[in-house]
Amino acid sequence: MKIALGQLNVQSGNIVANIESMKAMIQEAKAKNADIIVFPEMAISGYFLQDKWTDSEFVAFCQSQNETIKGLSDGIGIIWGNVSPMYGGQRFVGHDGRPARFNSAFFAFNQQWVPRPNAAWGQYVKHLLPDYRVFDDTRFFIDGITLSAWTNEDICEPFEFEKDGQTTKISLQVCEDLWDHDYSFSPTQKAIEYQSDLIINISSSPWTRNKEFSRIKQLVKHHEKFAGKMPPFVYVNAVGMQNNGKTVVVFDGNSTLYDRKGVRVDGCNDRFESECKIVDTQDEIKDESVTKNKLLLALLCGIKEFDRQVFPFKPNWLIGVSGGMDSSISAALLSMALGSERIIGINMSTKYNAEITKNNAQILCQRLKIRYLASDIEAMVDSTLLTMKKFGYPEPYASLTVENIQARLRGHCLSTISSIEKAIIINNANKVETALGYCTLYGDTIGALAPLGDCTKMQLAQLGREINEYFEKEIIPENLLPIVGDGEISWQFAPSAELKDAQIDPMKWGYHDWLIQKLTEYPGFQVEKLMEDYLSGNIFETEAGRFMKFYGLDDPQKFIDDLLWVLNSIQNSVYKRIQMPPIIMVSRGSFGQDYRESQVRFQYSDKFNDLKSQIINKTGEKHAL
Repeated sequence: MKIALGQLNVQSGNIVANIESMKAMIQEAKAKNADIIVFPEMAISGYFLQDKWTDSEFVAFCQSQNETIKGLSDGIGIIWGNVSPMYGGQRFVGHDGRPARFNSAFFAFNQQWVPRPNAAWGQYVKHLLPDYRVFDDTRFFIDGITLSAWTNEDICEPFEFEKDGQTTKISLQVCEDLWDHDYSFSPTQKAIEYQSDLIINISSSPWTRNKEFSRIKQLVKHHEKFAGKMPPFVYVNAVGMQNNGKTVVVFDGNSTLYDRKGVRVDGCNDRFESECKIVDTQDEIKDESVTKNKLLLALLCGIKEFDRQVFPFKPNWLIGVSGGMDSSISAALLSMALGSERIIGINMSTKYNAEITKNNAQILCQRLKIRYLASDIEAMVDSTLLTMKKFGYPEPYASLTVENIQARLRGHCLSTISSIEKAIIINNANKVETALGYCTLYGDTIGALAPLGDCTKMQLAQLGREINEYFEKEIIPENLLPIVGDGEISWQFAPSAELKDAQIDPMKWGYHDWLIQKLTEYPGFQVEKLMEDYLSGNIFETEAGRFMKFYGLDDPQKFIDDLLWVLNSIQNSVYKRIQMPPIIMVSRGSFGQDYRESQVRFQYSDKFNDLKSQIINKTGEKHAL
């Protein structure tokens, strides 16, 4: 069977554009004599639409497009994802008394619905609805398990696709239905029981670091569980960007045909790009390639698609270029994604800014060929301090007050230039700064998008080197990139906010990068486990532990002081993160709608306090750890 993998760039809410893209791919698949073309989950509407799903007219419009797609199925089977307010022509009432909606896969051929032995309407309903991370499926949809109970029908029954005198039993799945190992119900097991000839899974599976390996693991588990019984498996994923308002989600594609042994036979690119690829279940091509530099590609995709979908009028983008690593990488990414002619770099120096960073900013913009504006803001700082005196607040002012004035004035300058230029502001914050609140509200927290907000400093350092390799010359200044050894790190120019004399960022880079990732990527991670590993000495056998020694945290008192500072800083900064721009999600725990926070005060557990006492009592015994 020749199957066209319709790896579609699905735009949330843009039904007309999605339908046009589907039409083009269907035409291409027909020209290549494909038997079936498969599109992703929610291919017509997009997946991340939040409470737009409660708009009954919108849902009805999505449903009406099924007839459009079915009408294109002459000579070719078409499988696609769409929302539906009904099943088999019947409407249902959900648990909350409101009309039920279903996340469905539809199957049409020769302008008719492809039937199952006990159903003629060509519709499969997603059985496993995720409610973790960025997913809220049960808020909006009724699952196939519940629907089966309502209808006394096994919705997992395979479809019977008849073409050229052959009947193929095809089991459909929708995304999470593959990831069933933590659920009490297994759609894959049902497909095995029905002895299906083929399983096709349509997905809107967001990419985060190493996600491709997690997907493969799911299939490996099924092959281990159902030894020798798994049929060929087709996985079709979306590409592009969708967002839920606080988190920008990117999709890498990586649509694939796997053989009966679970080996990748052939598939589409995993570079976040749309593609219509014809694969054949009879082929024996073995394709195990995985694209490198996927973090770089993910960020470029997020920026490019966010700009295209949210700001289709193609405005300029403003970036405050300080001459530091983060803003340099942001400027390079913007230029790579959107073209240098739409980017404006703004350098706003004070007396605390070093010549090296001011030069870095100017040279960066010259190398990227982006427009560069520069001015000191000392007069604005002085004017603000004078105004404070008139309000009755005499000098001296606390250092932090003066630092925040500079940061907010930079935000003020960017906002004013944005108004003049009718441009959009980019946010440069990295994940560690965002976590610790090392940013000034209404200063460096402003912007429409935070592309680096889910990247640690160490990841950005690697990204900087990849950008230089891409351009085949020094774009990100080498004087900003750290030299990282075995648990050691050195800087030619250490990261600094440059808001006071001889200022250096308080973060313990390498260790804090690891700790922030641990706390956000694994919400169930208990900090008490870290403390137990510290007491046992096991932590020092890890890369994070080697960084801890480098920073002197093998001293128990210093370790506890630092840990309390990190935990308190994270909790005290929730209010800032709530007000910050949406972040491009690239980890297992991105701030926003992925790693979700509340502004409640927390108390340390009795176990935490007990471990804290045990660790402090070891003060002076650091070499024994």
